[in-house]
Amino acid sequence: MIPIFIASLSAFSGKNLICLGLGLKFKKDGYQVGYFKPVGFSPVIVEDVLTDEDAVFLSKALDVNEPLQSICPVVVTDDLIRRLMKGEELPIRQKTMEAFRRSSLGKDIMITRGLGRLSGGTCLRFSELDFIKESGAKVIFVDKYQAHIDMLDGFLYASKVLGDQLLGVVFNLIPSAKLAFIREILVPFLKANGVTTLGCIQKDPVLGAVPIREVVHALNGKILCCEDKMEELIEHFMIGAMNVESALSYFRRFSNKAVITGGDRSDIHLAAIETPTKCLILTGGLYPHASILGRAQEAGIPVIVVQSDTATAVETCENLSGYISLHFKSKIQRAAEVVEHEIDFNTIYKQLSLSK
Repeated sequence: MIPIFIASLSAFSGKNLICLGLGLKFKKDGYQVGYFKPVGFSPVIVEDVLTDEDAVFLSKALDVNEPLQSICPVVVTDDLIRRLMKGEELPIRQKTMEAFRRSSLGKDIMITRGLGRLSGGTCLRFSELDFIKESGAKVIFVDKYQAHIDMLDGFLYASKVLGDQLLGVVFNLIPSAKLAFIREILVPFLKANGVTTLGCIQKDPVLGAVPIREVVHALNGKILCCEDKMEELIEHFMIGAMNVESALSYFRRFSNKAVITGGDRSDIHLAAIETPTKCLILTGGLYPHASILGRAQEAGIPVIVVQSDTATAVETCENLSGYISLHFKSKIQRAAEVVEHEIDFNTIYKQLSLSK
């Protein structure tokens, strides 16, 4: 059994994407694949079991038929933190490793998802680095494109600490304008310093799309019509703050978009409805005219009223689009396609002595 540990340098870097894509590819190639998450930070109750939301999703997506207690043995709650802070001795290391051994039975490859940095879990007295060393896992680091020095420092430090346990690194969420720079400058630099780059993944509009229901929740908005469209995906957020002639030209540039504008801009509302729009987000707590609502209902475009101003709503929505949620069938399929196309599986298989 080969454990592969997925770590990151920062939050929301794409660990779930890599776990899902790797797992599906290995399964496609005929391997028995397991999934394990040593520590969960998103507690949910499933069938009277305290577990982690992402662990539930990925175990289902990869068709891993193991008890949830074995897939994610430690879930961080306020009670757990309180007990640790009081100095109570909890058998977290033992519990984690026993669960890992149980869930590994009969598997060829174990995809294991970390919290992020190698220091994650130190306060639990069993860090990610401890788990990696004890399990003998090979590690893939993934990070979203950000400040060059931070990424390079993180990848080089990981190489120094992990040695030959570092399988390689993946650059994720790369703006198209930066792809050539990464491939021509950063990748050769890392190679010269003994770090293998396994993939460079650009921002993907489908993977980065946000369901309307998540927008409503994040903005604490009120949905006025077309509630049956809450699972539709938004790929672009556009601001309506110009005259109507400019708005029509502007809005036609993108489909699958949400238009964010003041609730008193009936002209912009109509322009958005006349172009391919997924939803209207009306700011300032202002409700649209009844005729606008009727047109939106006919066009099947949800209208959401939010109390925040336009600038705040835009910032909230942009933050949402930076977090890739894969909990949709269309995204699972797209994730598999992107990872298989962009990740260097030939190198992975060679380093792990696996055959296709």
